[in-house]
Amino acid sequence: MLLNPFKLWKIYRAASTVVATLNQEGNMSKKLWTSKTFWFQVLSAAAALSGVVPLPPEILAVVVGVINIGLRLVTDKPVEV
Repeated sequence: MLLNPFKLWKIYRAASTVVATLNQEGNMSKKLWTSKTFWFQVLSAAAALSGVVPLPPEILAVVVGVINIGLRLVTDKPVEV
């Protein structure tokens, strides 16, 4: 049994209106400068470039990676630029 194309169009329009409304109300993104992950990356890059951290680069990369994974796990909002 085929549906009438006009009925399908009506269903599509109603669904797209609902999705657009949910996207507008559910937009829970945050600005880039409020991201813990962003600031951790900035600080870790500055520390690595200045030589403040007394660790070999290989170990420092692993530590930064593990901390980034931890920050990613506690993040619940997307970031917008």
